[in-house]
Amino acid sequence: MTKEEHKEIVDHLEKINYELHRQNSYRHMLGTGIVYGVGFFIGSAILATIALGLFAPWFSEIPLVRDAFTTGSSLRR
Repeated sequence: MTKEEHKEIVDHLEKINYELHRQNSYRHMLGTGIVYGVGFFIGSAILATIALGLFAPWFSEIPLVRDAFTTGSSLRR
């Protein structure tokens, strides 16, 4: 192994160590957690909207729900 190859390997290892240090920092983990949390929240809201749109006609056929909707009363008894 030549000195140039050795220096290149050491340089690559230093870059890897720097990236690992940056990725494991609290600031990076907090930012990543916030981004993932917001994405999860928005995705859940979109999925819930789609599910309600698809299943609402079936829920409206339940007698308790249909009667409460036509009389304008609450579902509580």
